[in-house]
Parts: sequence; structure tokens; C-alpha cells
Amino acid sequence: MKINLNFLILTLVLITLTAVSLIIVPQIINPFNAIESDWFILKMYRFPKTLTALLVGSALSMSGFILQQLFRNQLAGPYILGVSSGASLMVAIVLVLGINTWPLLGHISLSLAGILGATLILLLISSLSLKYGYGSIILLFGVIISMITGAFQSLLVSLASAEEIKNLSLWSMGSFNQVIGTDLVLLVIAVVIGLAWAYFLMNPLSVMILGDEVANSMGVNTRKTSFQLLVCTGLITGVATAFCGPIAFVGIAVPNLVKILFKSVQFKTLLIANCLLGSIMTILGDIISSLDIWGFQIPINVTTSLIGGPFVLYILFNSFKK
Repeated sequence: MKINLNFLILTLVLITLTAVSLIIVPQIINPFNAIESDWFILKMYRFPKTLTALLVGSALSMSGFILQQLFRNQLAGPYILGVSSGASLMVAIVLVLGINTWPLLGHISLSLAGILGATLILLLISSLSLKYGYGSIILLFGVIISMITGAFQSLLVSLASAEEIKNLSLWSMGSFNQVIGTDLVLLVIAVVIGLAWAYFLMNPLSVMILGDEVANSMGVNTRKTSFQLLVCTGLITGVATAFCGPIAFVGIAVPNLVKILFKSVQFKTLLIANCLLGSIMTILGDIISSLDIWGFQIPINVTTSLIGGPFVLYILFNSFKK
């Protein structure tokens, strides 16, 4: 009953925030009146932006949940482990080389680059975890990998033109405003496939938490399942990062908050809860960013950091107390 109530509350909050994003912020519109401009704003600007926020929030929180269970570490996430950094580096290469402007390849080059970068980092982290375990050292590896990829990005910036530097800078701040048309279709397809794939893998993942020996004795192929989970996470993290930039703290904060709100051992239930709460966090961040009171639009990376950062610090302090 408690789980159902939590789901009901999260759903109502998400519906309310979605309505606010579509109709109220930054200015109130009425898409059902005779003014065509209001309908145009809703259709061409606010609906794509809101849908993107919902999808990216679900994707990043789902990725964080999977990585935290797979690496058995509550501070694991696509941003901390360097997954977002790997995707960012590959996207930066595509932007600087101008591959995104090539015929035919242009529309999918950013998403493919993001997926490739995220998956490569995940496979590297996974291979390191097999040798060194799943403890805090893996987080340290993630931080080091982020610094290395960041150094390569700085090198690219030094070689880029003024226009390319501007594009990279704006992209790195994070935004849901630029995902329209074919890009939005690709994002929807990637997240839907990733969610369905992850949902299918929740039962074997819940068994793997008991240990590889127990999982193997129960008929779960741990290596195959781990590989599928890493590719699934790379898919959704890579596409989300490619189109919207690196979004911080969603993948770490949301799974831990879900763990507090939902006292459940059913991974499928927790996965859906992560998607709901992740969407709430990103759409709330986007609403705060778009408020007309600031006089300018705050980058989404700033608002998600302000929302999720303090909570992650709270988790970190509690882990030290234990």
C-alpha cells in the first residue's frame, strides 16, 4: 500500500510539473484559444523541450540505478564513473571535426558518438572492477578517467575555431531546448529501447546482487547479463549526453532517494520509480532554469547540481559515519 501511495504521489507531481512546463513557464499560454502563436509555441518549443526533459531524466536515473547495483556502490553513476565524460569527449570530436554537418550521417553522428564514448568507458570500468573489485577504488578510477577525457577536450578546444568553441561551451552547459525533429525521434527510440531492455534484465540483476556464485548456480549468466546492462546503460547515457550535454547528479541522487522512499526489493518496481523521480528532477530543474524572474536562462547543469548536489553530500557524509 505504501509503494502504491508513493507511486501515486510521484505521478501526480510529475503530471503537475509537466503541465507547468507546457503551459505556465516562462509565460502563461493558452493553446486552446484562437491565438495561433500560443499553439505554435506549445507545439514547436515547449512540447519537445518538456518531452526531452522527461526522457533524459528517466534515462540518467535508470542508468544510475543500474550502475549502483552492478558495481554495488551507492555513489556510482554515469557522471561520477566518467561515462558522461566519455560520451562528451566523443561528441566534442564530432563537433570540432564537423562530422555532424555531413550529409546522411549528420543527424545520427552525435548520438552514435555519445553511445560509443559511454560504452567504451563502461567496458573499461567493468574490466577494472573485475580486477580491483567494486569498492571506492572504482569511483577513483572514474574520477581519473573524467580528468583524462577532460584534458583531451581542452586540447580539442585549443584547436577549435571560435564558432566551434562557442558550440562546445553551450553544449557542455546542458540544455533541453535544441532536441527537435529527427533528434527527438532518435532520443525517444533510444530511451524506450533502453527502458524495455533494462526492465527485462531486472530479474537476473536482482539475483546477481547475491553474488556471482549464487547467481550462476541459479542459472544466471553473470558475464552476459553484465555486458548487456553496460551496453544498455551506454546506449541511454550516450544519447542523452549527446543531445543535451552532460547533466550532473541526476544519476547519483535519484537512485539513492528512491531507495529511501521505496522500501522494496523488487528491482522492476525500483526501476520504474527511478524513471518517475528522475523525470521529476530534470523537469523541475528545467522549470527553475526557465523562470522569467532571472532575466536570463540558467544552464540545466547548474540547476540539477543545486538540486542533487546537497543530497549527494548528505549521502557521502552518512557513508563515512557508517
